[in-house]
Amino acid sequence: MVKTTNTETQGDGRRERRKEEMRSQIFQAAMRLFERKGVFDTTVEEITESADVAKGTFFNYFPSKEAILTKLAERQVGVIQKAAERARSEASMRPVLVDMAHELSAGPARSAMMLRSLLSVFLSNKQLSETFQNALQLSRERIASIMERGQALGEIRKDMTSAELARIFQHAMFGTHAVWSISKPSDLKPWIDKTFEIVWCGIAAQSGTHSASTEKAL
Repeated sequence: MVKTTNTETQGDGRRERRKEEMRSQIFQAAMRLFERKGVFDTTVEEITESADVAKGTFFNYFPSKEAILTKLAERQVGVIQKAAERARSEASMRPVLVDMAHELSAGPARSAMMLRSLLSVFLSNKQLSETFQNALQLSRERIASIMERGQALGEIRKDMTSAELARIFQHAMFGTHAVWSISKPSDLKPWIDKTFEIVWCGIAAQSGTHSASTEKAL
């Protein structure tokens, strides 16, 4: 039996960190270009030049330009996962949800051009479309856990399931981003804030309001 030494373990850890750093370096360079030019008009050569890496290095980490978007999907799920973890110890879900909404927009919505091209690529590429759908599903499950925490605190209405509330929240934010991307140039932050306020009014527990409407329906 071959024993693994501490030195070997530390070496493997350093290599993995370097790989992740390089992957992130290429990803960030691509995001900057996508922000200015969109996905379709950005070439692999431009990405490698911006990241200061060889073309071969690029393909060691990403099989294609479009594959970079898989990391973007992972990034978005990571933001929601972090929010779900924060929710476990917070006394209110409102700041958790609004902060999460703004952090999510900081990724794909760096510019309207970038967001439009991302939506187009996700819809036209079958593999990326599946990746996007899986990310949406996983994200919805994480958002549902935040809603469930809010329900336990008595802050979020209980006459709808946490999954239903998560879907409504997700659809509202997704729609806001999509409409913003095809509208006249403007700051996205106020759009997110206004949508959030409307959604929050709909999902927040209101003394007697939801229970009364439920009893009336019954």
